[in-house]
Amino acid sequence: MQSFEKGTKIKNGVLSIINLYGTWRDMGRQYGSMMSSELADIYENAVCKKLIDELGFDADEIKNRAHKLFANFPFRFKEVMRGMAETSGLDIEAIQLVNALEFIASDMLNPPQCTGIATWGDYAADTLIYGRNYDYLPWLKKLHNDIVIAVYHPADGSLATATLGYAGGIYAVNGMNEKGIFMELNNGMPSGGALWYDSRVPSVASLLGFLVDGASLDEIESFFQTTKSNFAYIIGVADGQTARCYEWPVFEVKRRESHSRQGLMVMSNHFTEFAWGLPRPDDKSNWMTRTRRQNLLTLAKHLKGTIDARTMMKIMDTKIEDLGATTEMTLYQLVTVPERYELWFKVPGIQEWTLIDMKELLLPRSE
Repeated sequence: MQSFEKGTKIKNGVLSIINLYGTWRDMGRQYGSMMSSELADIYENAVCKKLIDELGFDADEIKNRAHKLFANFPFRFKEVMRGMAETSGLDIEAIQLVNALEFIASDMLNPPQCTGIATWGDYAADTLIYGRNYDYLPWLKKLHNDIVIAVYHPADGSLATATLGYAGGIYAVNGMNEKGIFMELNNGMPSGGALWYDSRVPSVASLLGFLVDGASLDEIESFFQTTKSNFAYIIGVADGQTARCYEWPVFEVKRRESHSRQGLMVMSNHFTEFAWGLPRPDDKSNWMTRTRRQNLLTLAKHLKGTIDARTMMKIMDTKIEDLGATTEMTLYQLVTVPERYELWFKVPGIQEWTLIDMKELLLPRSE
């Protein structure tokens, strides 16, 4: 075990797990010190060598984009990055670039895709199970040693919250809080368009705030209803009993009601809520979004009533050519049982399904 100030770090296969305590600045200092090698790897190999040297991104332009992204982050999350710059060996400009990596890379008109499925009620063998593929640019597979579960234990009384993603991303594309609420993000560009608002708080930062502040699904729903997105996303949220899907373009948000089956929710990258009045997007030019969704619906229907964590892992392991949803762009995978605070993590071809005890990490406080 590695430690710095109040923070600790362990490795579970390729996955780093860090526990952070104190003020947001304190937690940033712990993060920066304990994850310095992973942050340096992303900065040197992904930002400098891949984006700038190999792909020809203009260095000044991406620095400016990273700073704009940082400028719109809530103060407490900026404090994390400022703390990281004090201890990581990278200055604040480099930390901003690492934080912005996934958004800068999406300029290649190939933003993250992703697929999610939740089963409960009549579809589940026991309790709610949530499966999730994180799909993005294949070259990011080289960063598999830089994936981290960062567990924030804020001294300000906010909810302990864990995020899972690449080191240096101070936001939530996957997360769980101490109340057992799980959240994940899918790209919604095929239905919501490619508008990006530089003037808004980045939605991924808002989602981290939702988890830090939201003790129930209803509270989190109120956050969605009062927060504008800066890009089109599809968000899945679940607790131990039920799951909800929010289709969240830049101008409105709708909780998906159409195409809903009690006990089953499947999300890929297009909106399915009838109220939008949108045509179905072309499949081939939108990462087979309709095929991935339909494949998971079919698998869930076939396995109805038997889906437990192990069955969900088999569903997530099924490749698209075998009527599943996993592709060559799947970077890592998750299966979670929120009621039991269980999370399984996998990097295809690198690390098989590994159980993480989220209750031990989040230490939910008694009521």
